[in-house]
Amino acid sequence: MLARISRRKWLLAMLLTLGFILVTVGLGYYSNLVIPGNPDHNARYLAEPGTHLDFMSEWDGPHYIYIAQHGYGNNVGLSAFFPLYPLLIRLVMYIVRSPLISALLVSWLCLFGALYFYFKIAHKLFGSDTTTLLAGALLFLLFPTGVFLAATYYSSLLAFTTLAAFYFGLRGKYIYAGLFCLLAAATQPIGIFTAVAVALLLYEAKTGLVKSTVALVFGMAGIGGYMLYLDASMGKPLAFISGQRQTGWLSGHYLNELTGSITAVSLILFVLMLISVIYWWRKRLSFAIYNLLYVITPIIGGNFAGYGRYILTAFPLQFMLLKKFKNSTLGYSVVLSLSTMVWAYFVIHYAAGYTGGS
Repeated sequence: MLARISRRKWLLAMLLTLGFILVTVGLGYYSNLVIPGNPDHNARYLAEPGTHLDFMSEWDGPHYIYIAQHGYGNNVGLSAFFPLYPLLIRLVMYIVRSPLISALLVSWLCLFGALYFYFKIAHKLFGSDTTTLLAGALLFLLFPTGVFLAATYYSSLLAFTTLAAFYFGLRGKYIYAGLFCLLAAATQPIGIFTAVAVALLLYEAKTGLVKSTVALVFGMAGIGGYMLYLDASMGKPLAFISGQRQTGWLSGHYLNELTGSITAVSLILFVLMLISVIYWWRKRLSFAIYNLLYVITPIIGGNFAGYGRYILTAFPLQFMLLKKFKNSTLGYSVVLSLSTMVWAYFVIHYAAGYTGGS
């Protein structure tokens, strides 16, 4: 039965998506009942209490919903939130009246797409064994900060566009890969990392330098288009950088922000990212460079806030863990158990309005 389902990767992705959403929302709903909510109103989505799912939109989540409803205006701070996710929310709002439900639907549909391409890539890298495919998917979903895949954040959209770009890059389909690179870069600034990695993937696939460059150009176009919009609407094409500074990134208090934002979880994940760079360096340079960009980002930006969330899409880390432990029941069980415990911690605290910067 399971083998037949795994041959239809869209069905396996759909079932896992539904299961993950039910568990995440269920755990969040329960924790929201028993843990006192964060009294900081900036941390909570308060516009639609009647939906009973407002706990799935904390911290940055309400900003995306606000942009979907009202646009950026002349608010430089909001420009830090890239446009594709709120644009998709806006489109769904033509069908679904609730902005919150619209945002969640976008996230959940993108999670389905991300899982589908995750399976396609895992199949290509590790074979069609059903157990291996599921093992990889659980490392992805139960990553310590996996709650953001089900919340009103950009995370599942970036995962979807990045994994699709990787898949088509691995297959040498440079036009499709380039288009998804553009979408990734329009989702989050780190989406440009996708374009860099895919350009290298295409080059490794011997598609030629010109076709490899196409992916990179498409990625730059994703950010370039947003810059043109900011220039036309605010007269500030680099307003998103100023917006990042307001959250502590690229600030003038480099050492204070850098050291003050380090947590035990972010430090452990940072070390694992370094290990993954070393692991992939001689095996697949594109994967190594991709993760290296995630390693240097907090150092350049001077802030570890949100680091665990950003590296949700640093998939070579998860692929490394899968490759190392897929034949070791004990090793895989230990890794997944530790990850799941931290994941549950984040779900419980996120639903109460805490750990939004993780």
